[in-house]
Amino acid sequence: MRSILSLIFVVAISQILCAAQEKGESSSEVVLKEGGILPGPFYPFVVHGPRKDRLRALINEKPEKTFILMFFQGANIPDFLPKSLEDLNVKIKGNKTKGFPSSAMAIFVNPEIKNVVRDDEKRNEFVKALRTAIAEEKSDFIEIGVDDLADLQKYKLEQSTSILMIRCENLKAVKILKLDATNSNEDGFSKGLSQLLESAKAN
Repeated sequence: MRSILSLIFVVAISQILCAAQEKGESSSEVVLKEGGILPGPFYPFVVHGPRKDRLRALINEKPEKTFILMFFQGANIPDFLPKSLEDLNVKIKGNKTKGFPSSAMAIFVNPEIKNVVRDDEKRNEFVKALRTAIAEEKSDFIEIGVDDLADLQKYKLEQSTSILMIRCENLKAVKILKLDATNSNEDGFSKGLSQLLESAKAN
């Protein structure tokens, strides 16, 4: 299923990849960096949204949009996160300014889930916890998914990074923030989101 869905992503960014190749960069060399295109699709198990309970490459849905992409590493759901995502949802819903993010995607990477497709028991256990913590009706502009490290290997999630935050435009990572264990608290996350939202005004 992942291989079939990847074709959609290839079509969506073919022109960007061709431009990169003209500059001497091959698609296999694409890495996550500010100003560069996203390394490729990933297929999380969708927890909330119209495609919930399915594997879906969420970034395929927003190829021409500005959106915020967030990866949360760990087996625990931070206490501050439901309220923080609810606040972000309100900000996105209430702002129609050109260049302001129109959506956000929160991807949870639980190291106990070795394969999000096959490890059903661990996945379903974590999905249940997420649905208990984060109400679906409060996340209409935020898509939430669960994935494994193998599927996200091109994104090179570092062990020292608890939260990876990316502001994306036309599938480019225009702003990247990495929060480690010391600043992945409510204050650090809030400041990180503010930076990503402020960068929209700068452009």
